[in-house]
Amino acid sequence: SIIGTGEVVERERIEPGGILARVSSSHIRIGTFEFFSAKKDLVSVKELSDYSIKRHFSEIWPSKNRYLSFLDKIIECQAKLVAQWMNVGFIHGVMNTDNTSISGQTIDYGPCAFMNIFDPNTVYSFIDTHGRYSYGNQPKVMLWNLSKFAECISFLINENEKKANKMILESLSKFPRLFEKFWI
Repeated sequence: SIIGTGEVVERERIEPGGILARVSSSHIRIGTFEFFSAKKDLVSVKELSDYSIKRHFSEIWPSKNRYLSFLDKIIECQAKLVAQWMNVGFIHGVMNTDNTSISGQTIDYGPCAFMNIFDPNTVYSFIDTHGRYSYGNQPKVMLWNLSKFAECISFLINENEKKANKMILESLSKFPRLFEKFWI
């Protein structure tokens, strides 16, 4: 939703001012999990995971390993999201974990752009001087973001770190196939 303010904003030129309200099923991001994980607040990671599962993926609640199922759902949502936006030439300018919603929706649109001429090395954000978030790198960056999410919830997937890591790697290995499935 965009509402004009009646004021002007000075950027490269004078533009009409406005307020943009972003609407989403939630604003829970991978970065939210990282915040608690970095503080070693495992209780909050579990509470956030349980809340997120109930809010977004309630059908997996009775699963034998709901947290592994949670990871799998998020991997699928993100593979679909990135494939669909790349199908129309969308470039997310700063695709970090704090700009990755677990719901599989894009809520952080700035900076972003659509390519006018196809070039997989196209970047949009002026801060992306090395092309980390270039059009062609978006699947790799999302997989990296997903690996960061998996690290945060690994203790929920399995108490044994080696077993958890093996299960996580198996789940993350599905991302390329899922991405190709949604790539039209």
